[in-house]
Amino acid sequence: MSLQFTSQLPEVAREALAGIAAERTIAKGQTLCREGESCHELFLVASGHVGLDMLVPGRGQVRVMTLGPGEVLAWSALVGNQGATATGIALEETETIVFPDDALINLCQTNHDVGYPMMRELAKAISRRLVTSRLQLLDLFEQESL
Repeated sequence: MSLQFTSQLPEVAREALAGIAAERTIAKGQTLCREGESCHELFLVASGHVGLDMLVPGRGQVRVMTLGPGEVLAWSALVGNQGATATGIALEETETIVFPDDALINLCQTNHDVGYPMMRELAKAISRRLVTSRLQLLDLFEQESL
């Protein structure tokens, strides 16, 4: 299966990642990660959709993005686990590929043929997420001024 996040990784990296990956079905409504809490797994969405919600003062939980097939979720598991930046909730039954944080970090640190390409793709995903978040913030501010 070719996923957006892994499609640009070298074959050696995809093979190494497959060795630590597990498939998991997430039921509709199930939380994959919770904003502010540690998440010990990185998820790739294989099929289905995951809503990313953030707590916005004065507004409560706000859907800031919907992730679909090929997208990465809970990347904080790879970058030091300071806590999830959003709450991820399955919007329908969702198939995921899951990587445990300890195995993923170890693989990236010990095999630079995996680590560098993985971090490069993660940086691209975070950049896309940042742009989408900025657009969402602009919408929120515009709604406040109406």
